[in-house]
Amino acid sequence: MSDYLIALVYAALLLGGFAAPFVTSLGYVWVDSFYPQYVGRFVLGSFPVAAVMGTSAVLSYILMDRRAPPRIGAMLVLTGCMVLWMTLSLTWAVRPESAYDKWDWAFKTVLFAGFIPFVFRTRVQIEALLQVHILGSAMHLLAVGIKSFLSGGGYRMNLTLLPPGIGIGESSAMATLAIAFIPLLLFLRRHSLLVPWAWMRNLFYASFALFCVTASIGTGARTGIVCMAVLAGLYWLQSRSKVVSGFAIVILGVLVVLFSPERWKERMATIDDYSEESSALTRIKIWQWILDYARDNPLGGGFRAFEVSVIHMPPTPLNPEGYVQYGRAPHSSWFETLNELGWPGLFMLLALFVVTFVTLYRVMRRTKGIEALLWCHDLARALGMALLVLMAGGTFIGVAFQPWYWLMFAASFCLGEYVRRVQAPDKPRPGYLAAANRTAAPLPGVAARRRA
Repeated sequence: MSDYLIALVYAALLLGGFAAPFVTSLGYVWVDSFYPQYVGRFVLGSFPVAAVMGTSAVLSYILMDRRAPPRIGAMLVLTGCMVLWMTLSLTWAVRPESAYDKWDWAFKTVLFAGFIPFVFRTRVQIEALLQVHILGSAMHLLAVGIKSFLSGGGYRMNLTLLPPGIGIGESSAMATLAIAFIPLLLFLRRHSLLVPWAWMRNLFYASFALFCVTASIGTGARTGIVCMAVLAGLYWLQSRSKVVSGFAIVILGVLVVLFSPERWKERMATIDDYSEESSALTRIKIWQWILDYARDNPLGGGFRAFEVSVIHMPPTPLNPEGYVQYGRAPHSSWFETLNELGWPGLFMLLALFVVTFVTLYRVMRRTKGIEALLWCHDLARALGMALLVLMAGGTFIGVAFQPWYWLMFAASFCLGEYVRRVQAPDKPRPGYLAAANRTAAPLPGVAARRRA
């Protein structure tokens, strides 16, 4: 029955585009977050859910919604260049079949990120984009968070309905995304329009944020503790009272350690198994191999080029003569991109982060002190914090072409365009946009800021 219910949700999102074109785009975001083809296999397992929903989203926009397009800014240019470079890399891929398999889904992720700013233009639409992404992932995160709260979880335990290694079915990826969602959840708790009841917002989003912490702990992935430390540091840097906030963070950290399961503490200390210590060495070895490979192949080796890697490991008590590992994954977004797309691909990815942070900084600066645009200021801060957490976690997991980075890039650009539109009262706006922004357009505040 659950498979049929998932299929009905998919159909509803697909058909909803006839009434509101942006709904099919939300459907694609839901597919990329929930993975219905893996959860509802009996009905959707062999159906091209992403291709059909993505095509419908583009057609809905072209036929019914070509209004107020965004400026062609640096984010769109870099995204377009990345799409072209990813496709071009197929011509020199060292593993052509494997490269095409990864390109098939990575290409769609990056291309759709460039399409999102054309569709999501109003406050409600931008919030809906974030809500669908978070709630789609919630079907997995909340399950793991609750199970971990009750049982403690455990490293390499498959606590989701997803196959191991698929999306957030991978433990380190889930630990990272769970912590990255916390700033966005706290933003929605305060500013959500789609959930108008304050008591419901406070209860749901605060509980969700708590279960994100337990989900990260329950995975047993050491990446989670890195992300928690980064997020705590960001909140401390933004606090006005550093002493009080620092003391509160220390107390929370102590509570996390005290109430965490023993196996998590042992995992964090890496003292329970010698092979876990060697995993860090293996990661360093593959990074060294990728740097050597990039020196000889500056354009990269195409997707999944790591499959040709050969790593010579030093002697261990279990292998006194040493041993060789073949085809080890990079376990890092930055080394993943360098290995597959070379220095040009890594430059484009890092440039997208820089452009996004600049966009968010400008939004915060332009909306500071304007009450009607307080939500824009707070969302820019939340998106920046989420991206920094993703970057920290992404240093130790290969998720460069998963939807998470790219949805954050797109949402940040949508927010920047929204602020640009509402702060340009002298320019005519389409009727639907003016109506949607009527309560948010801070014309007196904008005028005062400009005079200053």
